[in-house]
Amino acid sequence: MQFDRIIFDWDGTLGMTLHLWLEGYKTGLANQGYTMSDSQIMQVIFHAPMESTKTFPELDPAQMFRDTRDYVHDNLASIALYDGALETLEGLAEQGVEMALVTSSPRRLIDTALAPRRLGRYFASIIAGDEVSERKPDPEPFTATLANLGADPATTLIVGDSHVDITAGKAAGTQTCLFTPEENRLFHDFTALQAHGPDHTITALTHLAKRAERKLP
Repeated sequence: MQFDRIIFDWDGTLGMTLHLWLEGYKTGLANQGYTMSDSQIMQVIFHAPMESTKTFPELDPAQMFRDTRDYVHDNLASIALYDGALETLEGLAEQGVEMALVTSSPRRLIDTALAPRRLGRYFASIIAGDEVSERKPDPEPFTATLANLGADPATTLIVGDSHVDITAGKAAGTQTCLFTPEENRLFHDFTALQAHGPDHTITALTHLAKRAERKLP
């Protein structure tokens, strides 16, 4: 099925913010004298930082999170994009594919992240996490975007790295595309993500520009 609009997720899809948060946690932990491997942080800290005292009772999780958040905020302007992200956005724009962005990050953070490369110019609609009542996996951010664009869900593709993108996209009636680059393997179980039934899966963003005018496999 062809698509004429794409709604992108931001974190873990265009911007390598998952990696930035990981570095932030390393900094927050180091400030309290802790050194952990990436896998340890993922297992103990990343998804539930406030519960980390179950494993490390001497750790102040609130201070760790504040230090982590400050690190993320201070480094957003220089955040890395996934390989081919800018090339893909430019290619899709040249093909006349209308694009939008949906993120769970607050507006303040997404504006800071997009500004240095003027990425906002590619998106006809941007909805941040603090601009909706319900976040993904609720479909509200996507249905609001569809309304903003006057878009037909059936010819709209949602691209994201997480099960919440797939679940919300299906609820909104769109096509869904799971992004599974090797860099994200630390953060996601790709087999578990596939169980949510995305319509398409890509390992590189450049696949999108090449397939925008024809059926995705």
